[in-house]
Amino acid sequence: MCAALVLTVVIVGCEVERPQPSADVDRKAIESVIEELTNAYVARDWDAFTDFFSDDGVWMPPGMAPLRGKDAWWSFVQPWWDGSNVIDIGVTTEELVVIDDWAIERHTEYQITTFGDSAEPASLYFKGVWIFRRQDNGAWKIAQYIWNENTPPK
Repeated sequence: MCAALVLTVVIVGCEVERPQPSADVDRKAIESVIEELTNAYVARDWDAFTDFFSDDGVWMPPGMAPLRGKDAWWSFVQPWWDGSNVIDIGVTTEELVVIDDWAIERHTEYQITTFGDSAEPASLYFKGVWIFRRQDNGAWKIAQYIWNENTPPK
């Protein structure tokens, strides 16, 4: 009995913990994800864009039930995605908090976009929250995305 207890203590004491990157490293990694996500959005590269979201990710657009998974997102966004062209976009992180394997990012965003055959650009303003989760491989992916329209800046 005593030997088993000692062996258990030795095994537990020798477990290797996964090293946790510093908060600054995590913030930089998340900022890089946001930049690459934005570039994929502008390029209209759906596969690259959705690779920044977890497979079970949830989108929560305004006035709608939550959408879970890439197929549900695509059915919602396809008309917009296929029928618009992003001329300019900007995302400003207002707050980024990292807690262990989770991070909450609050942002404002603007887009200058044309729709369909119209050459007249529209200016759009949004505010949103991305909830990131660190994956088993260490990569950060968006697990939940919540947004709504925002008023233009003064």
